[in-house]
Amino acid sequence: MKKISDSPVTARQKVSVTERNVLLSHGQSKKLADIRKRLQPDLPVEAGLLPDKQLLTGLKTEVATELDKARKLIDDRINEIMRSFPEGKKSRLFGFRFGSVDAVKAMSIKAAFKTLNIDDHLVKMKLVAKMDFHGKEVKER
Repeated sequence: MKKISDSPVTARQKVSVTERNVLLSHGQSKKLADIRKRLQPDLPVEAGLLPDKQLLTGLKTEVATELDKARKLIDDRINEIMRSFPEGKKSRLFGFRFGSVDAVKAMSIKAAFKTLNIDDHLVKMKLVAKMDFHGKEVKER
């Protein structure tokens, strides 16, 4: 075995250690964004915090069924729009274009359908037009 001497005459290699950040920033690689998108499941927008039975108490059955249809259509359209936006910017871009999800749900069903560009012939609009997402009456301004 060869001994290494401590004398300054011996030429030693100098090593420098540097830390590097990620080579690409978070939004620069489309391939990495696609992989990230496939690994993260889509989180659908929930209809509400309370069960449907508690939200729709006091309504006639026909009105309740039409309101359920309208709520499902609104949720589906919001989820469809959100999926079209890039990861990490979904709620911000949705907010710029339509307002917050809560603001859309606070609108009357008729206004929400118009805002989200949903065909209003899919539900009996006369029954639910002046209600909000949760079944409460909304006064138009």
